[in-house]
Amino acid sequence: MPRSIRRALPGLAVTVFAISFGAHATDIDCDPSASPANPAPAQRLICESALFSMGYQRIYADQQRMLKAGAVSEADIAAFRAKRDGCKTASCLDTVFREWKAFATKAAHPQ
Repeated sequence: MPRSIRRALPGLAVTVFAISFGAHATDIDCDPSASPANPAPAQRLICESALFSMGYQRIYADQQRMLKAGAVSEADIAAFRAKRDGCKTASCLDTVFREWKAFATKAAHPQ
């Protein structure tokens, strides 16, 4: 293995770890060893679907950014989570995600 690649490997490993750790830093942990034995239906749907998982990671990141900026409140996020956790179907979860995106757009750009 070329010397330059051997030097780059430790840095690459740290970068991959940081990205993978940051990508999963939400209130829902999809790690099977950390998840409850019977996860709520919404959590199961998010963890089993790459699209829902990626979508929720984006929503979570937006929520944290908007919370720090004062555009949304903890109560807004709690209301979203209550609606999310009430979902038992993919259709419901899709609707809740779309509603959040509409709410976030209005909150970020008030008229």
